[in-house]
Amino acid sequence: MEDRNDIDYVFYNVPPEEEMMFLMASSGKTNRAEFIAKYHRQGHLGAGGFGSVFAGIRRQDSFPVALKFIRREDVRCQKVICNGRLYHIILEVALMLRATGPGPVGHSSAISLLEWYTLEDMLILVIERPDHSQDLHTYRHRKGGCLPEHEAKMILKQMVDAAADMHAKGVFHRDIKLANTLIQQTPTGVPRVRVIDFGCGSFSTEMPLRSFWGTRIYAPPEWFEVKSYSACPTTVWQLGALFFSLLHREEHFSTEEFIDNRTQISPTLSRETKILLEMCLTRDPKNRATLEELQRCPHLQ
Repeated sequence: MEDRNDIDYVFYNVPPEEEMMFLMASSGKTNRAEFIAKYHRQGHLGAGGFGSVFAGIRRQDSFPVALKFIRREDVRCQKVICNGRLYHIILEVALMLRATGPGPVGHSSAISLLEWYTLEDMLILVIERPDHSQDLHTYRHRKGGCLPEHEAKMILKQMVDAAADMHAKGVFHRDIKLANTLIQQTPTGVPRVRVIDFGCGSFSTEMPLRSFWGTRIYAPPEWFEVKSYSACPTTVWQLGALFFSLLHREEHFSTEEFIDNRTQISPTLSRETKILLEMCLTRDPKNRATLEELQRCPHLQ
């Protein structure tokens, strides 16, 4: 495990119960036999730059989980100085713990981390796997390639609220996209959005970053132009890219194609929807909407 981050140290002064999270994220369970006895691995769900994910169940009660296996050399760590004490944390673990906060499994928009194992050759994350859910890429495909405006706005509103909550907790996801967003059917009939895969994330700070860890085609324009970007404007851009993808039949949104006018907002969309897209997909980050402005926008109510 190694430090591979833009930020050398992150500093926090927090109450003792919050500092405990950094202590927890500094290590994990180490008994491979315990993991094998406790969980049954099932089919492959997907893979990314930092690990492979499998469906699984907790043997004791058949509770559905996702099991993410990350090679030891690919585990990202971060030095944190909290209340004057130095912690060398597993970054993805810390981000997930901060994003969900205290409370029962499934209470937050961010997916819950149940526990984790730091073995000699890998890190295993045991993650909540919500029933009746699928990623937005699959959901959009099953809906015919794009969604009606009212449904896309409902999803965007939930994602804006989720992103604002994560940033308020100091979490910068950095890789918001269809494949990292679950949509879960609920008894009320109103789908619920869940955010997954914090493997590219970072702590949210106001200082500019220079290395981009997310999916390149969703990087904000400022990264392509000056190789520098900031957390909140990047999140708003990625929310706009996600919203665009829900409303258009293109296979993938591309920042480079959009800023070169090779991809354009459909003229058939309503004025209100176009305004929302333009608020998110403004080229200059200084003029781009903030998360708070999106939350207050009457077109998203």
